[in-house]
Amino acid sequence: MQGKMQGKMNVSVVSCAAMLAVGSMLVGCNTAKKSEVALLKEENSQLTMKLEETNTALEGAQQDRRRLEEENAKLKAAANEKPVVATTETAPAAKPEPVVDMGPDVTVEHRDGALVLTIASDVLFDSGKAALKPNAKKTLDRVVSEIKKKYPTKPLRFAGFTDQDPIKSSDFKTNYHLGFERAFNVGQYVVTHGIDKSLIEYSSYGPEQLKSSKKQSRRVEIAIVNADN
Repeated sequence: MQGKMQGKMNVSVVSCAAMLAVGSMLVGCNTAKKSEVALLKEENSQLTMKLEETNTALEGAQQDRRRLEEENAKLKAAANEKPVVATTETAPAAKPEPVVDMGPDVTVEHRDGALVLTIASDVLFDSGKAALKPNAKKTLDRVVSEIKKKYPTKPLRFAGFTDQDPIKSSDFKTNYHLGFERAFNVGQYVVTHGIDKSLIEYSSYGPEQLKSSKKQSRRVEIAIVNADN
């Protein structure tokens, strides 16, 4: 009789131990799931904050661009209203000299008093991306060196351009976002290499100003304002 009771007690002890082990496993699983959910929520919150910051910067840049376009239109209108004054014929003004050759990846031209450096996006970025390629830094180092040597106090405007193909598989909602992020990353690179960030403005034209090919349309332009003065 005593042996039977002892056997029943042993079975009860084993059952209780098994139940406790299962309970511990469930608690551990729940804790792991809660930790994973917390990490995912934190990551999602950080991504949302970054997107909001990028959208805010893009909106500000677009407002600045519209303001500059309005000011330019007013200046052109005022110039057209000025009376024509007869002047004596003079020798044509000498065309300003461009900066030194910065290699085949950079096109240099004078435009409305600014010196515009154009760099193909294919040289700087992978398709649909805004992170600089490692080899792109060699090109940008030449640009930075020339700006620091000849135009250290001139305002700089960084503008991103894309082709008109819609965004399909990318981290960016539109071509305007992609263009802005590319211009911004080029600007951040030159700032970390000695250019005063207070001299820099950013804008994105997306697919608004297309060139003769998609490859040429994808580009970043650095305008050195008043470079001819």
